[in-house]
Amino acid sequence: MASLGGIVGGFLAGYVIVGLEKLLAGLPKNLDGLKAIFLYPLLSTTIVGLVMLGISGPMAAINTGMMNFLRGLSASGPIVLGLAIGCMCAFDMGGPVNKAAYVTGTALLTEALAAGVGTPTYEFGTNFMAAVSAACIVPPLITTFAVVVGKKYFTKSDFNAGLVNFILGCTHITEGAIPFMTKNIWPVMPIMMIGSSIGSILTLLFGVHDPAPHGGFLVLPVVDGGLKVGSRHSHRRCCWWYSLCCFQGIRVPQERQPDCRGLSVTLSTL
Repeated sequence: MASLGGIVGGFLAGYVIVGLEKLLAGLPKNLDGLKAIFLYPLLSTTIVGLVMLGISGPMAAINTGMMNFLRGLSASGPIVLGLAIGCMCAFDMGGPVNKAAYVTGTALLTEALAAGVGTPTYEFGTNFMAAVSAACIVPPLITTFAVVVGKKYFTKSDFNAGLVNFILGCTHITEGAIPFMTKNIWPVMPIMMIGSSIGSILTLLFGVHDPAPHGGFLVLPVVDGGLKVGSRHSHRRCCWWYSLCCFQGIRVPQERQPDCRGLSVTLSTL
């Protein structure tokens, strides 16, 4: 059920508490302490727990369906697969759709490590994980690039947040880009999705492999890939290619949005 169930559970718990407050409003005033300490926690936990048990099946089915969708695209080529990975990772930036792509990556990586280095399963699983990793770090790095290049279009607080997103992006934390996207969803979200897709597609095309269930530039020491053949500098070259894939995802969307201005727009004019 994962994050999808968590989102439903969070909203449900809030509305249950609101409902209980109205339902128990008629109790004597001297029972307010009892309501806050005992009745609200007990009743809300019971109600939410029972509901979550009931919906765990459908939530798990939705999550599994998204994961199977990605698995099914494995034979469609790097462009189609990379486009799907990139769009899913940048769609909600850490939400259920993003997590479906990430969990699929970790599941395939588990199979890859079990199959062993050099097997087709290993090659595909680690390449898929690298694509997910690249797609996840692009959105926060886009915001960093935007505030640095187009500083005049941002307030001081947005500029500082964009700089912090450089650290978040390098450590595979996509959520840092959410405040920028929510200020103007429709121009910004497609840009993030395009950028993540470019990074993901290039990662698949260049055969970059990430054997770690994480991303960002923290994993560069273990990044490997198809460019290693016959070269003693293979690991270094692979790291550069992985970084280039991510950078292309950051750079290209900037050129696709010529009129982004003000606080409500994340990316600035170049």
